[in-house]
Amino acid sequence: MLNKVSLKHPLNAKKHVGRLLFWGLCMLLCTEAISQHVADTTKRKVAADTAIKKVPADSIISIINLGSQHDSAKINEVLAFKIYTSKSIATFNTLYVDGVRIGGLQPWKLNECDKIVFFKLDTAFQNLVLQFLESKSIDKTIIPVRFSLGDTSNCSTKQGYPIYIEVKQKLKPLWVWWVVVLLLMVISAIALYKNILKDDNNLYYSLGRTQLFYWSLIFVFAYLYICKHTGALPDIPGSVLTLIGISVATTAASKVIENKTKEKVVIDPAAKSEGWFLDILSDGSSINIQRFQNVIFNLVFGIIFIQKSIATNLLPDFDDNVLILLGISSGTYAGLKITEATKEQNQPAAPVGTDKKEGEQ
Repeated sequence: MLNKVSLKHPLNAKKHVGRLLFWGLCMLLCTEAISQHVADTTKRKVAADTAIKKVPADSIISIINLGSQHDSAKINEVLAFKIYTSKSIATFNTLYVDGVRIGGLQPWKLNECDKIVFFKLDTAFQNLVLQFLESKSIDKTIIPVRFSLGDTSNCSTKQGYPIYIEVKQKLKPLWVWWVVVLLLMVISAIALYKNILKDDNNLYYSLGRTQLFYWSLIFVFAYLYICKHTGALPDIPGSVLTLIGISVATTAASKVIENKTKEKVVIDPAAKSEGWFLDILSDGSSINIQRFQNVIFNLVFGIIFIQKSIATNLLPDFDDNVLILLGISSGTYAGLKITEATKEQNQPAAPVGTDKKEGEQ
């Protein structure tokens, strides 16, 4: 018995020694990793503090375009100026371009905690930049400018690298646009009087034609409004072209379907319109859900289009999901139009319960 016990003790001792060595090695590795992490953190902090010390006081650290996050901007976009300073951010309430103060331009927003001041590049900025380009024959150009900030009396910050700004020559004289608006109003009134929104038989109002007319007016109104308030031609985003394309495609599909059924239908002399609103929602027998959905979607996004144009002085750029939504709605209406009951019927159905046969007077 004693011999068996004496044989086990050396084995147990070796196991304990092996475990101690293993855990000791693990602790050593962990300690080394922690020490390395602390050393790296300290180096980064020292490097950051050194970099900050190298930056002069009251300096612009970065300029970011809130819309694109790039180092370039257009008129009516907002730039965020991050400043390294110990002063109050409200001190930097005036924007300078190449050392020239922009009069009448107030900060769009102030962030005291992060030392950031926001400026919107409005028409006051555009007018100042165009003074440098007045003698040049250009329509649109991109120029590098250096911004600085300060108060109304002097400039107290500097920027080392340029920001690229897209500017456009202002349109003169503006009274021309009022003449264009008046002409468009007269043309639209004449077109409505001549039943431009009605079908080929001049009986019922067409939803496809109404949609095309609706988006055409919205686009023209927004475009001329922006021209008047900015004095420059706005850029047309690709989504606007897609919207107009959806309206054109819907009208074309409706026209094709009308032509296919045109020769098969004899117009009832007693047929007449139920009014514009009911005509675009109804197929002659009842209001259809696909027509109702199409009208609601176009109405809502048309109002949003106008609101964003007025608020930003830019033509809105709808995302792909909005365009897909409007495309599906218009496509559903155009696809189901071929299954709708025909409005221009030969004669009304005979009253229920009558024995009147075909050919009887």
